[in-house]
Amino acid sequence: MNVSKLIGWTTGLFLGISTCVAVPNVFSDETKPDEQWSLSQQDQDLISVTNGDILGERSKDGVWEYHLYTTDGYIEMVNGELVWVFGYTHAKGSFKDVGEVKTKEDVEKLLEPVKVPSDPVHLFVGEKARITLHNTGMHCAAENSGINHVAHTIHFHGLDLTPAVDGVPSLPVDPVQENKSFTYEITPQYEGSFMGHCHVDSFNHILAGMYFPIIIHQDRSKTAYGYKYDRDYTLFFSELSSTANEQLQETGVVHGLQDWKADYYLINGRTFTDNLYHPLSVINDPRSRIVAYEDETVLLRFMAIGADHVFAIHPHGYHMEVVALDGRKLKSSYEKDTLCIASGERIDVLVKIPHFASQRKCLSCNLGAGITIMHDHNLRGMVSQGKYPMGALTIFDVRSKEKATKPDAPLTKEKPYNPLEH
Repeated sequence: MNVSKLIGWTTGLFLGISTCVAVPNVFSDETKPDEQWSLSQQDQDLISVTNGDILGERSKDGVWEYHLYTTDGYIEMVNGELVWVFGYTHAKGSFKDVGEVKTKEDVEKLLEPVKVPSDPVHLFVGEKARITLHNTGMHCAAENSGINHVAHTIHFHGLDLTPAVDGVPSLPVDPVQENKSFTYEITPQYEGSFMGHCHVDSFNHILAGMYFPIIIHQDRSKTAYGYKYDRDYTLFFSELSSTANEQLQETGVVHGLQDWKADYYLINGRTFTDNLYHPLSVINDPRSRIVAYEDETVLLRFMAIGADHVFAIHPHGYHMEVVALDGRKLKSSYEKDTLCIASGERIDVLVKIPHFASQRKCLSCNLGAGITIMHDHNLRGMVSQGKYPMGALTIFDVRSKEKATKPDAPLTKEKPYNPLEH
C-alpha cells in the first residue's frame, strides 16, 4: 500500500489510493455472544439501545447506581506518543463500588485505565440515578507537582438540576477532595445528548481529559426525539495539548494559558492516520467507524469540548438531517452537509443510507465501494503534531443488506472485511 498518496489530499478533494482499506477489528453488530440469546426481551432491548455499553447497577429500590473514580494515566496516540491525562474511570468491567482506592497499585488492580473521553453514562427519563464520585488522587504526576491533591466535581452539562448536584464547586457543595466521595442524585426529565465534566479549574481539568458523554434515553426502543433509527454513534470531538498536560504533570501550572494550543484534534480520543491499518486510528475504533447497511437510518450524536477550536463536521456523500440541538428536539428539522460545533454543544443528526450506497464509490477519497469519509472542514482540525492528515476524520462503512447477518445466525469472519469485495 502506497500510503504517501493519501497524504496528497487537498482542502476539498481527497486523492489517492484505490486499493487501501481499513480493517475493522470489531463487528459488534454482526456477532452476538451465546449468552445473549437466553436473555429476556427487555434485557435484549436494553443492550440494543445502549449498544452493549457498560451500565450501572440497579439497586433494590430500582435506582441506577454508578461509581466514577478520578485518576491519571497515559493514553497512546497513533504516532506512538504517550500523553499524560487525568479523568474519570470505573471498576474493571462495571460501575460498581470497589471500596478504598488510594495507591497506584489499587488503581491498576481495581480500575479500568483512564481514557479520553471516559466511557458514556446511559440514563433514562424518569428513572432516578445515584452517581458517586470518588477522588483517588494523582498517581503518575511528579512528587512536587501542584496538580497533586486537587479536588474534582461532576457537572452534568445540559441537565436542568438544582445547585446542590450541579457540580459547581462550593455553590453550595464543596468539591470532592482526595480520598473523599460525593453522591449526586438526579432524575432525568428530558431525553437527549449531554456530557459530564469537572468544574474545578475548568480550563485545565477539562482539557486534560475530564469529560464523558451522557446519553439519556426516553425508553428501551431505538427512537430519539420521536424519530426511529437503526443504529447510533456518539462522536465526541475534542482538543488535547500534550505540552500543557506535561506542564501540569511536572509542575501543576500551565505557563501562558492564553497561548494554550492543541497539538491533537480527536474523535472519541483518537486521531486519523494515513496508515489505515493502525489499530489506534479513529477508523479502527468500533465506537467511531460508522458501520451501516443500505436503507438504514443512522443517528449521530455529535458533541465537542475544547479551548477555542470550532469543529466543522462534513460528511462526503451524505446530507445530515439536524433533529435536535443541545438535548432539545427542534420544531422543524433541517438538512446540512457541514455542521459547526463549538465547545459544550451537542447536535443530533439523522443520516439516511440510500439503497445503492454499498456499491457507490466516494469520488473524493477512492477508498473502495461503500466507503466515504467525514472530516473536520476547519482544516486545522485535520492536523495533529504538525502532520496531515492526522486529526478529526472518520468514515462511513456501508454494507449490502444481502450480506447482513440474520439474527439467528451469528457471523464468523475467516478473513478481514474488505469493502472492495462488495
